[in-house]
Amino acid sequence: MTGRAEDVNPVRRYAVLGDPVRHSLSPPMQNAAFRAAGIDARYEALEVPLERLDDVLARLHHEGVAGLNLTLPLKERGWTLAATRTPEAERARAVNTLRREETGWAGHATDGLGFGAWIRELGLTLEGARVLLLGAGGAAASVAPVVLDLGPEALAIVSRTRERARGLADRLVGEAGVAVVVGGFDADPAEIERTGSFDVLVRALTTEDVGEVEASLWRALTPRAPVLDLNYAERAARVRARCEKEGRPFEDGLGLLLHQGALSFEFWTGRSAPIEAMREALQAAARHP
Repeated sequence: MTGRAEDVNPVRRYAVLGDPVRHSLSPPMQNAAFRAAGIDARYEALEVPLERLDDVLARLHHEGVAGLNLTLPLKERGWTLAATRTPEAERARAVNTLRREETGWAGHATDGLGFGAWIRELGLTLEGARVLLLGAGGAAASVAPVVLDLGPEALAIVSRTRERARGLADRLVGEAGVAVVVGGFDADPAEIERTGSFDVLVRALTTEDVGEVEASLWRALTPRAPVLDLNYAERAARVRARCEKEGRPFEDGLGLLLHQGALSFEFWTGRSAPIEAMREALQAAARHP
């Protein structure tokens, strides 16, 4: 007896929690994975404000829910509530995946590992590159250590709040021989430009449009620097349009969602994820939201 929900519930329950969460394509992707794997389970989206997360996690654990994903703005608070954490979660200080154990929730961070798999699938190398990371929340915290693992020359972290960027950068110091600089949306964009031009932009922001301040930061990009937006589908449409107008390579976060979701599936079930079935479901859902 492991104490997990699959031992007591005939239909295993899973969910993604967030605020907002109605846009999430995780339900069709994960439900396709369970069907392909022959697992009797259902996966749903539940809108949960940050101030209710503690109570909701306690209730879902009591109800025997087998596993959860957390999206914005819950990842960092989820980290504090996990009873145990994987090394990836400890490194990120954020969790996006929870698995029910008898004594509480086991927390994992699959965003970073999923980001690495996505980068490899794109055939994009960050070795020797100068990377500009916009954002310092839970998603950025998961991705940043993996960016460093991929061997860039430099990483600049810019957040709306300089203190959050500094806090993330401080946790990364000593992880690799990489220059890490920080800035805030309230800073003079020339401050970032003075550090040199950037070869890749990783956009870990919740906003769906490029505002005036963010646009000024794009001046620090080389002309063909690709933009990797962790938002996906319709939530990335405006950034995609801007990149097309500028003739700049663009990828939305659908590939990241796929790979982090496959890792979540494996963390929950202990089985290899049926990734092609997940990819097909995800692409269909993105075409017909």
